[in-house]
Amino acid sequence: MFVETARHHRVSPLAHVLLREAEPELAAELKPDRDRAMATHLSASITLDAIDRLLDGLRWATFKGPILSEHAHPAPGLRLYNDIDVLVSPRELRAATTRLAEAGWTVADYRDMLRNAATPGEMHWVSPSGILIDLHWSMINMASTRRQFSVPTDEILDRRISTDLGLSSTWALNHTDALVHVCLHAALTGAHRMLLILDADQLARKTTDWDAVVTRAHDWGAETAVAIVLARASALLNTPLPDRLDRELGVSAGLRVVTNAVDRLAPVPALRSSTSVARLMARSARPGSGGTLSAVGAKGMRGVAERLGKGQRRTQPAGREPADDEALEAYLRAVETHAGVSP
Repeated sequence: MFVETARHHRVSPLAHVLLREAEPELAAELKPDRDRAMATHLSASITLDAIDRLLDGLRWATFKGPILSEHAHPAPGLRLYNDIDVLVSPRELRAATTRLAEAGWTVADYRDMLRNAATPGEMHWVSPSGILIDLHWSMINMASTRRQFSVPTDEILDRRISTDLGLSSTWALNHTDALVHVCLHAALTGAHRMLLILDADQLARKTTDWDAVVTRAHDWGAETAVAIVLARASALLNTPLPDRLDRELGVSAGLRVVTNAVDRLAPVPALRSSTSVARLMARSARPGSGGTLSAVGAKGMRGVAERLGKGQRRTQPAGREPADDEALEAYLRAVETHAGVSP
């Protein structure tokens, strides 16, 4: 059960490090997870060095996986992740894809994914060595979710910083953007795994300008998401937070009562599945306490309907076709239309 839970929460490499002397037999079961994390991070570092050369002259930055693994993890290089996230301006997405294709990279999406009328905020590429890249023009993938928040790509890229990664350097989000995005991403996925809470904890411990964090959270409409995730980090990992943070983020007393009750009823460390009221609460984070509580009710009713068999199950279409040049062009035109530019 311990191994299963550690893997569910994606902290098995850390568990291996902590247990290898006191519980060597148990730690041995988790050693493959540690080895996989190390190998992934090494490959990501090499791949990002290649991306830096390919995208030279374009504005881009990487976020989440490799950056958090090296700069926001208790054991640098051992954070589990499966792919590399790269953000480019929607105005330069066409140029970025052209360069990747000319260098032998291939599109990993299916044709129907790229022709989706609700244009996804990312597409997927595979490097010649087989590394999966999520190429974002928006930090939020789903169009319906993008409409509820304001996370401007170009402004984020204007604030990007150069940081060390492996034996080289890469472009990354500045600290404030990284913390607010980690909290928003964690909330939108449920904040139900300890790895996501740990990401927020590690970045919060390095934060010196909380006024900037509050301002950015309000600008993005992410204040409730930031409050929920950082409250869980504080409760579970003793993350040091400013006393007035809830008030400055605009979190109401009623919402805090609800979130605290949820976290007591469904503590994140005890979870071993994706279905939980804790996940429902975090995924309902919306700008303002009222919007969040309304979303909790709406999502809860949908969940009940699905469990009773009234919801429609999504099925993968049979015979999906790999993306072709026509689908790629349709996707790029849709992004450019969204950005208000001509190809």
